[in-house]
Amino acid sequence: MIYRLSSLALMAMTQAAVAQPELDIRDHEAPSTCIPETGQVQVTVEGVTAGGILAVELYRPSNRDFLKKESRVHRIRVAAEDGPQTVCFEPQPPGQYAVAAYHDENGNRDLDQKFNRMPKEPFGLSTNPKLRWGIPKFEDADFEVPSEGAAITVRLLK
Repeated sequence: MIYRLSSLALMAMTQAAVAQPELDIRDHEAPSTCIPETGQVQVTVEGVTAGGILAVELYRPSNRDFLKKESRVHRIRVAAEDGPQTVCFEPQPPGQYAVAAYHDENGNRDLDQKFNRMPKEPFGLSTNPKLRWGIPKFEDADFEVPSEGAAITVRLLK
């Protein structure tokens, strides 16, 4: 009887390991340690569920390149967990910034999109604007980062 329970437990652990593939999160995508009033941008993301990858991206001002690599300062990726998650970016010079966050539920390192290019996976922007048709503008999501840094909350919507 004890041997059978051990075999069942081992089988369940093996199935759990197979069901949860290792996430492709690279060292340079790790968040900074959060230290208040150091010029960091601290982002708390609400509406996250377990599984996949939470991606949080910091952008400098740009209307032409907003949400594109050209205006991205840094992207942080962490394993998505249930409940609010907080990540911090390195200290930034004072100025205007915007944040985009999404829950890459399938862990493919991309924000999957619907036929109309709207996000298929949970997505949110700093200042939490209501998403409409089309790509948002920087001004729809910008916020001020003073010398001591900023703390914002982004709510993911699906």
